[in-house]
Amino acid sequence: MFLLGITSCSTLKVEKPAESYLPDVIKTSPSVIGFTTEAKISDIQREVNKQFTGLVYEDNSLEDNGGDNLMVKAWKQGEISLNMNNNVLSYRVPLKIWIKAGFKVDKFGISLSDYRELNGALALKFKTAVTLNPDWSLTTKTESDGYEWLTDPVVKVGGLNIPVKFVADLILQSNLKSMGKTIDESVKDYFDLKTSALEAWKTLNQPVCLNEEYNVWLKIQPEGFYASPVTASGGMIRHRSGVKSVIESYVGQKPAVLPSGPLPKLQISNDIDDKVIINSSVDIPFTEINTQAKKYLSGQTFTEGRRSVRVEDIEIYGSNGQLVAATTLSGSFRGTIYFKGVPAFRAQDSTLVLNDFDFDLSTRNVLIKSAAWIYQGGFRNMIARQMAWPLAKDLKVLQEELNNNLRSYRIAEGVTLSGQVNRLAIGRILITPEGVKPFIGAEGRIKLMFSSGAN
Repeated sequence: MFLLGITSCSTLKVEKPAESYLPDVIKTSPSVIGFTTEAKISDIQREVNKQFTGLVYEDNSLEDNGGDNLMVKAWKQGEISLNMNNNVLSYRVPLKIWIKAGFKVDKFGISLSDYRELNGALALKFKTAVTLNPDWSLTTKTESDGYEWLTDPVVKVGGLNIPVKFVADLILQSNLKSMGKTIDESVKDYFDLKTSALEAWKTLNQPVCLNEEYNVWLKIQPEGFYASPVTASGGMIRHRSGVKSVIESYVGQKPAVLPSGPLPKLQISNDIDDKVIINSSVDIPFTEINTQAKKYLSGQTFTEGRRSVRVEDIEIYGSNGQLVAATTLSGSFRGTIYFKGVPAFRAQDSTLVLNDFDFDLSTRNVLIKSAAWIYQGGFRNMIARQMAWPLAKDLKVLQEELNNNLRSYRIAEGVTLSGQVNRLAIGRILITPEGVKPFIGAEGRIKLMFSSGAN
């Protein structure tokens, strides 16, 4: 009986698991930041109207075109109107027409002629297909889309009808090349994708300070560009691109700026998923982890029959990818025993917990031999219940902070970063010498907006 009492109250030495930490080999997932370049069709329309004023066609000879007996002049009348559907830009050019037409006959030494002057109104129609190329250039192909007489100048002169179709075709073909060139230049000037892309490429390589008070930084590492074909709706030409990037947030000093390198070629696709994952992390230092563990476990007593132990202290540290809980006991068993568990995230209540929480192998061997009542009883469950650290508050603050600063963040003149984080998800959890670092994927949308003033 005396020997049993000595054994049950003796201090036993348990081998301590070595403190060690795995290298940080977290590979963050790339995302696609959508960025939109847009131009108002009204701006292009205004430029085209500046270029085309007054007289746009003139034929002052009755003898040319095989002796057509026609003189024709055409002036711009009213605004040239533009609209766009999908990638096809169409425009309508209203013209005022003056025609001198008639006939001249030389027979038997007698010359007979009769000429009349008349006015009409004609609208020429053109269409331009806009195609985006991998080198960021635009290819525009302008074609005739016909015409319509607004005021038909049909009269009879000497028994002959005025060949209005011939007149319209002359004016149309004469203006096709010049109008097409002007439209092409205006579209490219007001929709300079390469300049916008280069600006985005340089801008995104610069860390963005989301909060100066807490030194919250957003770091974006661009890897490549994706783009959808050019389309238009609601009076705007829009082009949606995606920058494949690794996006991370940091707290502390400004992250290092990496060289941007040359602008990569564009990969054109009709299907661009602009959902982004902002790879962030929450640092939970061991000081905080141990403070909470001590708060709920120090002084707790576990009793099994006539034997009991009291938790005097608990210290948590890392060992080869697991967390170790060094638990110092007094009472029927004196000494320090060790538990191990794998940090994991419990989504239903946003809590960091330890999965597979159990006695370390060296502890288990000692307890089986000397204190099986601790090993077989509910002591492990008592400790395991307190191995939980709530993260809901930290995650909420992180999401709110990101959303507050992503509503409309002006990066440069005419360049705005905006976005919305919809959901936070915990990925891998790293154990560092300083504490536990859960990696967080903040899922949502981010886009860059370029106005024509930025080009």
